[in-house]
Amino acid sequence: MVILVFIILLIDHNKMEKLLWPFINIIDEGGRAVKIICLRGPLERDEDIIKFKNYKKKGYLLLGCSSYLSFPLRIQNPHAKEDLHLFNGKRYDTMVHGWLHCFKEEGKILTKNKLLLSESDFMDNIQFLRDYDVKNKKIRYDFICFCPSDGEECNRGWNHYNKNWSLSKDTIEYLCNSLKLHGVLVGREHCTLNINGGNLKRVRNLPYYDFLDYISASRFMVIPNREDASPRIIAEGLLLDTPLLMSEGILGGWKYINKKTGVFYTIENIEIRSKELLYNIQEGNYSPREYYLKNYGRNNSGKLLRDFVCSINPSFSRYKYLYFPIS
Repeated sequence: MVILVFIILLIDHNKMEKLLWPFINIIDEGGRAVKIICLRGPLERDEDIIKFKNYKKKGYLLLGCSSYLSFPLRIQNPHAKEDLHLFNGKRYDTMVHGWLHCFKEEGKILTKNKLLLSESDFMDNIQFLRDYDVKNKKIRYDFICFCPSDGEECNRGWNHYNKNWSLSKDTIEYLCNSLKLHGVLVGREHCTLNINGGNLKRVRNLPYYDFLDYISASRFMVIPNREDASPRIIAEGLLLDTPLLMSEGILGGWKYINKKTGVFYTIENIEIRSKELLYNIQEGNYSPREYYLKNYGRNNSGKLLRDFVCSINPSFSRYKYLYFPIS
């Protein structure tokens, strides 16, 4: 009888559906979905509202995750819908059992169960990034910057605001013109830049693994993003042993910057900060991949998430690790 019950539970366990945005299933160390649903963005469709209510009825542990702009706080992007942080007049972080956030000030999250943890903490779920050998890093460019397009629009749009094209543009022009660096810009290939000479290569959006190759081939990566919860491109860069020049005003992902990974900057101090970054690169002072794997990744962040979940519901203590899947 015990064996039969186990088999039935296993079959039911493995039949859990693969969820679509804004939901995601948390998985265990074996890659199996557990009875935890994470809400990563607002409930904008009727079918998602129904699903959310059904998960509550079925006894799922419900977590929220800051994965979309400032969610669950008020959205700042002027090209997003208003009041996305509210559902029937209530904040989403009052409707779940716990929240995984990206903010410098955790007091902004209303639920008492909160943890500084992001999907980008699990990027070594991707085998290419997990198995990357720093000995294979061959530098062809001084820097890389990624800023997706807003159709044919250059001076406004969702990405213009969120990915901070204004700062991207000023940063690239300074690096190419004043420091004579050779860089790569991925995206916004039709938008005007004032670059002297041929110091910038411009490419359209790339297949994922081609994009990773460009990051690997770059001395450092520019992260000018503004209202970004925790861009996975940051963790991709770190795992590819690429230091970061990161906007001081970024919403999430700030926690990855330290003396082993890169520097913060503003356009006002870019001269000092970029030269500091280049000096540290030249002196071999950075070890971004080593830092990430020692402090984040499947084992470290998987244990952290598991312990957080167990503090809410001890029945999950049977798992060694809990992960975000690749999404």
